[in-house]
Amino acid sequence: MGGQQAERISKIIGYMGHTRVDAQGFSGGIWVFWKPDLVTVEPIHQHNQYITMNIHRVGEESWYFTAIYASPDPLKRSDLWRELKDFAATHNKPWMLAGDFNDTRFAHERSSSCPETTRRTAEFNEWVEDMDFLEIEFGGPNHTWARGTSLETRTSARLDRALCNADWSLRFANAAAKNLHAV
Repeated sequence: MGGQQAERISKIIGYMGHTRVDAQGFSGGIWVFWKPDLVTVEPIHQHNQYITMNIHRVGEESWYFTAIYASPDPLKRSDLWRELKDFAATHNKPWMLAGDFNDTRFAHERSSSCPETTRRTAEFNEWVEDMDFLEIEFGGPNHTWARGTSLETRTSARLDRALCNADWSLRFANAAAKNLHAV
């Protein structure tokens, strides 16, 4: 969905502020909605894997938010990690990133493993550590993605998460994320 459908949905749910990156075929797509009477959101950079925004409430310091929908292609994800690292090098504010990173950080975050997923996990963790990101506590299902219709074919993983820098963590010390159950 995209285009006019996004416009109609924003009106139905009452979030008149919105920005999006439309899906490419059947993959990707990011929609971010907000209420302009509560917060000012200024998209800084839109890309097919993320949208970075400056978030501002009256009387408060602004901060960055990046909505992520990382590509399943490891090479494209590497480009994403590099672009976000470049952004961090030139921007110094509280920053939170959340969404589908399409990578896991630990073996218990996936139902099966192979040398390739172990290698990608190590690369993702190296990026998280290089960026000095902190994991935002979450509730709900441990695995946020699943495929397969039987016990023999089912595989699952935690691909969705929220990360932040230390400044954001200090400012929003009680923040938590909630993984919703798939329907």
